[in-house]
Amino acid sequence: MTKAALYIRVSTREQVENYSIEVQKERLEAFCKAKGWDVYNVYIDGGYSGSTLDRPDLQRMLKDLKKIDAIVVYKLDRLSRSQKDTLELIEEHFLKKKVDFVSVTETLDTSTSFGKAMIGILSVFAQLERESIAERMRMGHIKRAENGFSGMGGDYDPAGFTRQHGLLVPLDYEVKHIQRAFDLYEQYHSITQVQAVLKEEGYPVWRFRRYRDILSNELYLGRVKFAGKAYKGKHKAIISTEQFERVQTLLDRHKGHNAHKAKNSLLSGLLTCKHCGESFVSYSTGAKNRKNNKAYYYYVCRARKFPSEYEEKCMNKNWNRTKLEDIVLTAIKNMSMDFDTQQKKKRPVDFEKLIKDVDKKIERLIDLYTIGKVKPSLIDKKIDVLNAEKDSIISRQKDETENAQSITVDLLNTLQKKLEEMEFRDKRAAILTLVKQIYINDTDVDIEWRF
Repeated sequence: MTKAALYIRVSTREQVENYSIEVQKERLEAFCKAKGWDVYNVYIDGGYSGSTLDRPDLQRMLKDLKKIDAIVVYKLDRLSRSQKDTLELIEEHFLKKKVDFVSVTETLDTSTSFGKAMIGILSVFAQLERESIAERMRMGHIKRAENGFSGMGGDYDPAGFTRQHGLLVPLDYEVKHIQRAFDLYEQYHSITQVQAVLKEEGYPVWRFRRYRDILSNELYLGRVKFAGKAYKGKHKAIISTEQFERVQTLLDRHKGHNAHKAKNSLLSGLLTCKHCGESFVSYSTGAKNRKNNKAYYYYVCRARKFPSEYEEKCMNKNWNRTKLEDIVLTAIKNMSMDFDTQQKKKRPVDFEKLIKDVDKKIERLIDLYTIGKVKPSLIDKKIDVLNAEKDSIISRQKDETENAQSITVDLLNTLQKKLEEMEFRDKRAAILTLVKQIYINDTDVDIEWRF
């Protein structure tokens, strides 16, 4: 007697469309009784999407194929909504193990050539339905953003807001917190320092990554984003455009290296070792051990300072902090002589290509969702990451254009005259405006400018 396996799948939405477990089971058992088949086992995946084959009972059934003569489902899309997955299951698993496949509703039976052909045709329609769902979801996201509504992905509200009737409503106590964080970052150029001051001022301190995300989020400009495009939101801006752009410039330039010492070290985050490629860190020695209570400050390659973290200790030269900073400051004073020449020699970055590459990644992600390779719960999160990458590229493009103009017209001459008189904060900001990276090769110092 033919041993039949009954496969049943329902999702939350489909349970109200007469695809409930009991309904499917009754009809499949009645079909097997009419055919004179013995029901070997019933495999049930309740609440699982047809967009993936990662379903526990489906995998259990595949392991039992040697004990089964036929697999019976109520409808073809109960097996899968993906054309590729449907054909793979039937051709690569069922038929290779000489197991027939039957869909009761469509009256399909792979034991006949006509049944095999019809399964291929109907699986195309299952795939078409999935693609239509993906397109509707995408258009819905775009339309929602165009109308000024924030994306509703996730089960949490963005910092500074709560949701009421689909709208973002500011939370006064968190708005003040965020505004203060922006002010402090402009002052200290360090999220670690921002956290320390906020704690002193009595604010509940959040994680480093959360502040980093907040400082780069256009949501606080009163905008919403989807697929790389920004739209005017229905909520109020809590940060001015001018301040937001200043902070983006600082975020883009500060690499996060040795952030807690940025307050004391002019070149923190800008120094790279030419020997091993690691960053240089700032450290001090002598203050606690000497009677005169005098400290000595240096810049040293991280792979030399912390050799246990690396396969080999770096032997690049340590630099006295004052001497190295003086070299950079002197270079800034003298840079006007070959300023135009340096601009001509610089190889331009193809920002448009970088932006197009990110757009292609977003399209590819949607394609993967369409064929069931990306779970719906992850699609929004992954698109947000790619949008953040695109925003960074656009910010760099704008930053380079504006900096080239401002350095040429306004900043350079002023720095020549006032650099020595500037306070530490202003002097560091000037260096970050002009210097992209500094490469240390023993006694050689190579400065890469931002123009």
